[in-house]
Amino acid sequence: MRGTWIGAALVATATVGVLTAVGLQAGEALPGTTVAGVEVGGLERSEVRTAVSRIVDERTTGTLPVTAGDVREGIDRSVVTVDLQGTVDRAMSAGRVGRPLAAVTGPLFGGGDREIDLAVEVDEKRLRARLDELADQVNRPSATGGFTVNGLDVVPQPPQQGRTLNRSAAEDAVVEAFEQGRKDPLALPVTTSEPDTTLADVEQVSAAARKALATPYTVGNGAKTLRLSQREVGPLLQAEAAGGDLALVVDELALTDLVAKQTAQLNVAPREAAITNLSGAPVLDGKGDLSWSPLPAQVAVQPGATGQAVDVPAATAKLKAMVLAGKGADPVLPLVTTEPKLSTSQAMSVNSVIGTFTTYFPAGQLRATNIRRMAELVDGATIAPGEVMSLNGRAGRRTVERGFVAGGAIVDGVLVDEVGGGVSQFATTLFNAAFFAGLPIEEHKPHSFYISRYPPGRESTVYFGSVDVKIRNDTAAGILIRTIWTPNSVKVEMYGNNGGRQVSSQAGPRQPREGGGFRIDVTRTVSGGDGVASRRVFKTAYDPEPPS
Repeated sequence: MRGTWIGAALVATATVGVLTAVGLQAGEALPGTTVAGVEVGGLERSEVRTAVSRIVDERTTGTLPVTAGDVREGIDRSVVTVDLQGTVDRAMSAGRVGRPLAAVTGPLFGGGDREIDLAVEVDEKRLRARLDELADQVNRPSATGGFTVNGLDVVPQPPQQGRTLNRSAAEDAVVEAFEQGRKDPLALPVTTSEPDTTLADVEQVSAAARKALATPYTVGNGAKTLRLSQREVGPLLQAEAAGGDLALVVDELALTDLVAKQTAQLNVAPREAAITNLSGAPVLDGKGDLSWSPLPAQVAVQPGATGQAVDVPAATAKLKAMVLAGKGADPVLPLVTTEPKLSTSQAMSVNSVIGTFTTYFPAGQLRATNIRRMAELVDGATIAPGEVMSLNGRAGRRTVERGFVAGGAIVDGVLVDEVGGGVSQFATTLFNAAFFAGLPIEEHKPHSFYISRYPPGRESTVYFGSVDVKIRNDTAAGILIRTIWTPNSVKVEMYGNNGGRQVSSQAGPRQPREGGGFRIDVTRTVSGGDGVASRRVFKTAYDPEPPS
């Protein structure tokens, strides 16, 4: 009995001691407890929180230094967040979890894991965005190398190894470094690629470039000679990789530009045939239904002549071959004969007034000055077979310097005072002359509201840069445009040979539009003549006239 009592007493005594220890440490982290390697055993909760806070600050402020090849950068630690409260809770409960007896024996005999890691979370979106930025600095393709030309010096450029940031592995490595609280630089994984060429290839192509720069280049002789100096040749030379080798090449586009610039002084332009009318046209000015047939006309023709020009593609090809071979001179300059747009025979085919029209305006208005100036600029224009004449292209921009004045103009449906105002009257006159000549009208635009001085549905406005009148010559003869103006009228005459095309214009009824204005269809019928027959309906919708 005594031995039993003694044993029980010892156990009881030990238990009392253990309970006393547990009581003493219930508000403290157990001995041996660490957080991220920092000892916190024996600290009360507030002290543990303070210690863990210091660790968290170190982990979430500043930057993690990283390297990738020769790139030295940093990743902001603010992409990391730490569960402070959760980490403190785990530190305080470390060693107190397990079997029931561990709550009693743990403080003296151990039990449970007391090495606590931080509860770290990484903002993957921000980290990946930062890795994208690093990849932009790191990634580069392998370079075959070549040379640069400074003046007349050829400077070899050795081949360069390519490299690519291994994004997936880099992300894993950075996350692990943040979890471990790493402070020293982290080397990010980089994949390299080797170029196909060698330094020997670079030296070989550089030697070829030096040979190309050893002499100037001339093609032709006498007055008709193309010349390229070595300094002009230098920027044209390039190294190009092909099948693992480097070859010397010439920038053909840049060489073509150089050749084209020099030919401007060597070329002899063709002379266009000139047409002068010796008889005039009657007045055609009706606003309603009309018909027109060409009338015989007398013209005088000044013959044209062919020109001569450097064959730019052939000359470029010859110079390219010479530069690559280092051959400095070739006496033969490739030349071609150039034809005038309007040949003598095309001009001599003109025998008729194929179209004409006249419009009127009050004399003395400022717009009359602009109408006259427009007529002056278009007078004498010729349209070669197949050519399209642009009224804006022929007359040019309307400015004070070019003889135009401020006058009434319609811009976006509104009457305004603008330099060149009134030129739409000339556009309408030209449009009608082409209309009755039976020519294709490639572009035109009626006014936004009807103006009574014009034929309804058979008129056009014009505005430089946006609205144009374009006429195509679909005949086999040239067309001469003559203009005649008086203080209160302007007339356009067209001379050519369309074989006698007969043109009629028929207007439909005016159809009122909701809200004002009207619609009208004008049908042009072309028949006879050179066999060209057509029927086209010009559809126009007019807004109501704005208040005065």
